[in-house]
Amino acid sequence: MDGRHDLPGRRIAARARPARRRRLPGRDRPLPAPPQRQEALSPDHRKTGLFLVGARGAIATTVLHGLEALRAEVAPVGLVTAREEFASVPFLPLAGMRVCGWDITGDSHRSAAELARVGVLPADLVDLCGETRDRFELRLAPGVGDPRDADLMDPPARERLRLPLPEAVEALREDIRGWMRDEGFHRGVVVHLATAERKGSLPPGWNDPEADPFQLVAGAPDDLSRSLLYGLAAVAEGLPFVNFTPAIGPAAPALAGYAHRRGVPVLGNDGKTGETLLKSVLAPMFRDRALQVMAWEGYNMLGNRDGAALADPDRRAGKVANKDAVLRRILPDPNLHTEVRIDFVPSLHDWKTAWDFIHFQGFLGARMSLQLTWQGSDSALAAPLVLDLARIALLAQDRGEGGPLLPAAPFFKAPLGCDEHDFHRQMELFRRWLAADDSEA
Repeated sequence: MDGRHDLPGRRIAARARPARRRRLPGRDRPLPAPPQRQEALSPDHRKTGLFLVGARGAIATTVLHGLEALRAEVAPVGLVTAREEFASVPFLPLAGMRVCGWDITGDSHRSAAELARVGVLPADLVDLCGETRDRFELRLAPGVGDPRDADLMDPPARERLRLPLPEAVEALREDIRGWMRDEGFHRGVVVHLATAERKGSLPPGWNDPEADPFQLVAGAPDDLSRSLLYGLAAVAEGLPFVNFTPAIGPAAPALAGYAHRRGVPVLGNDGKTGETLLKSVLAPMFRDRALQVMAWEGYNMLGNRDGAALADPDRRAGKVANKDAVLRRILPDPNLHTEVRIDFVPSLHDWKTAWDFIHFQGFLGARMSLQLTWQGSDSALAAPLVLDLARIALLAQDRGEGGPLLPAAPFFKAPLGCDEHDFHRQMELFRRWLAADDSEA
C-alpha cells in the first residue's frame, strides 16, 4: 500500500510469485543474482526498520496492515504515543517505519485473509495491501526456533536448527545488517512477538549482569530461550529490543547488563493488553477504598495460534504467573485467593474472552461481588502497543538511555525493574519521563 490509495485488488492465492534464484544458507527467500543486484542504499533518515520475531503471526500481520492504514491517515485509535497530550514529544514518525522480520512457518497472505474473515482487519485493507505483503514475504528470514518444534517448521527454519547457538546469533545479526543495508534503514528496533515459550530454567551465569552473554551462549544448552538469542543479536547491532512475550528475554541480568553497557534500551516483559490491564486498573480501586478482596478468579479463552500454544501447560505457566503476580503486588493480603485459567477455544480465533469474578468484603463484614466479561481482539489491542513501544524505545535511545527502561512499565505485565503494578501510577511515571524529555529538548 505504501501510502497509495489506488493499488489493485487481488485474490490472496492468485498472484504469481517471482522466479526463484540463488539462496543464502538458512534463508527462505532467494537473493537476486549478482549482476541484477542493486547497490546498497544510503541510509535514509526517514526510514526505520521494525524487525518482528513471529512476523507472520496475527499481531505482526495487524501491525503491517495498521502501518499502511496509518499512512493513509486512518485515525490512530489505541496508539498511546499519538494522543494529543504527547504531541510535543519527538516520537519517530510512523510514516517512515517499514516491517521486516523472522518466522519459522506460515504465510502472511493466509494470516491476513483469516484476520479479515473473523472481522479483525477490514477486507478492503487486506485487498489493497496484497503487493505490500508480497514485498514483505520477500524480505523475511527464517526464524531460530525451539528444536522441539522442528516438525512445525518450514525447511529453511529447520536448516537453521543445525547451527550452533553462537552461529545462530550471528545469522540473526547478519539478517539485521542485511535489512539495514538493502532497505536503506537509518535505524531499527527488534520486537519479540513469537509464540509463548515453554517454561525453562536460566542456565548458570545468566544471573550475573557483568557476564559476557556471547560466552554464555557458547556454553548454553540447545533449548536456551530464543528470546535471549534475538535480544543478544539486537543489542549487539545497537538496536533496541522489546520483549512483548512472557519469555525471559531482557529480564535475564546478563542480557540486561550487556544492554546497559552498550547503551541500548531493552523493554519488557509480556505486553499488557486485556484482562491484566483491567486488573491493574480495578485492584487499586479496592485497595484505595479499603475494601477487602477475598478472592479474584480469572478465566480466559483464546482461539488463535497463541491460544493453541497456551494449551500446553509448559507454555502456559509463564503467562499465568505474570497475570497472577499483578494482583499480588497491588493487593498484598496473604489470605487473598486468586486463580487464573487459560483455555484454548478454536472457534473464538483472535477474539479473546475473559471472565473475572471478584469476591470482596465491606463495612461490618458485608460480602459483595463484582463480575465482568471482557471480549476483545487480541491482535487489534496489541498491534498499536507494538508501535508505541518501538517509538518509546527509539526515543530512549535518542536520549542516551541503555538497559531496562522502567518508564515503559504501563505496557507490560512483568515490567523490567519496576515493582509498581498500579496502572495509574505507572502512567504517571511514564508521563514524568516524557515531560523530562520535553524539558531537555
